Parts: sequence; C-alpha cells; structure tokens
Amino acid sequence: MRSTMVVSLALLLGGCAHTYNMPEAERSRSYQAEEAVVWDAALSAVNDAGLALIEAEQEHGRIRARAGASIWDLKGHMLLVVIHQVEPGRIRVDANAEAVSEDSDIDFGRSGRIVRDFLSALDRRMAG
Repeated sequence: MRSTMVVSLALLLGGCAHTYNMPEAERSRSYQAEEAVVWDAALSAVNDAGLALIEAEQEHGRIRARAGASIWDLKGHMLLVVIHQVEPGRIRVDANAEAVSEDSDIDFGRSGRIVRDFLSALDRRMAG
C-alpha cells in the first residue's frame, strides 16, 4: 500500500519521462528571422542550457543533445529539437525531452525543465 502511494505521488508531481504531452506553447517557439540565425542561436542555446551536443543535422533542421544524469535519473535525458521554416522569414523551433532509460516512467519534472531551460536560453540568444 505504501509503495503504491509513493508511486502515485511521484507520478502526480513528476509526470511522465517525456514532454510530448506538454502544451505546444510551452515546448515551441516561433521567430521572425533567417533560418541560419535561428540555427546558430539554437546550437549556442544547447551549450547555454548546460547540455552536451550529440548531433546536429542542419540540412534536416534537427539537433540532439544530452542532459547529464542526476541522482534520480542515472541514464540522463535527450533533448530533441526540430527547426523549420513555416513561411518565408518565420522559423519555428519545437523542443522535446525524454528520459534515455526505457524503463523510466517518471522523471520528477526534469524533462520539462530541460525544455524550458533550452527555450529560455534560445529566447535570450534571439533577443540579443
């Protein structure tokens, strides 16, 4: 009974180990800029958010970065970013994070924090 309560509380407080169910407004941005400018800012934002760049495919508009492990998550999280033009001069950035561990059901909000930290860093880069 006690373990069921702990798991229920953890799910309530932490949520799933990914951000695909977050509202779109919390995991996406749109900028009035050239695609190359947004791409460069996004690469810099990966570093600003304390993530390690794993792969960058500019021709496909995809970035993968890894967040370090924590006491709760020994395998870490992966940030997945997609950058694409929605209309001339308007670029959209979609970001999601997920736990690398396949057996992880909760992450105590870490996935959401990774996305928010990355997008905040990107907003700062695009503003300055």
